[in-house]
Amino acid sequence: QVISLTRRKTDFEFPLKHGPLNFSVLMNDHFSSNRWGVNTNKKGDAYVYCRDVPNAEKVSLHTSGKQHISIKSKPTKQTGSNNRFMNEWTEPDFEKEAIATFSLIFPPWGVGMPLAPEKWTKDELLVVGHKEKLVVVSFFIVDSAKKMHSHLPHFKLGELRLRQGKTLHIIAWKEPQNNLMDTIRSAFPKVSPTFSELELSEGDFTLNFQGYRRPNSAYMVAVPVHYTPPAESS
Repeated sequence: QVISLTRRKTDFEFPLKHGPLNFSVLMNDHFSSNRWGVNTNKKGDAYVYCRDVPNAEKVSLHTSGKQHISIKSKPTKQTGSNNRFMNEWTEPDFEKEAIATFSLIFPPWGVGMPLAPEKWTKDELLVVGHKEKLVVVSFFIVDSAKKMHSHLPHFKLGELRLRQGKTLHIIAWKEPQNNLMDTIRSAFPKVSPTFSELELSEGDFTLNFQGYRRPNSAYMVAVPVHYTPPAESS
């Protein structure tokens, strides 16, 4: 349930062994998610970033074990914050069951970007969405000598070498929504005042909601929204 769109003369071989790894979730003939990228550097750090929104959050998975989500300095100052780092955690430890250090979650009601194939100028992986279930793309850092096994149907997008003895596994699967919609809805009242403080005009935006699925296992849900400023009182 993954479509590979290659701009090269050869097809993809899964899992991808070298970055950047570019992907998005394809809901139907009309909508997709934001485009995301994953890359590594020579130090063994990995970065997950939104390719459609330059000032959006960037997820850094450092070889030191420190993991965090940050935004650029300009939007940080606009929101009146002195801290670019919005969430910080530590690479999870485990013995038998691998724990995702980070997950991107795509609910069907959150995949609402107008489909724009003309933007697909690079090699792209299109994960086919589901009208009822979540698409989850998770990032596991495990010993290179170990193999990943799952009891759930899944697709391994990539295996990127990080540092000596460590590999980043990027795996996609589908799971029930449970109470995610209620969780997101409960956060909207906290977000709305920020839009007013920034004096934003009416328009379409992407909100990134963050949390933890378990200790040291962060997640992010990107949801497209339409904002209408409150009417001025006379």
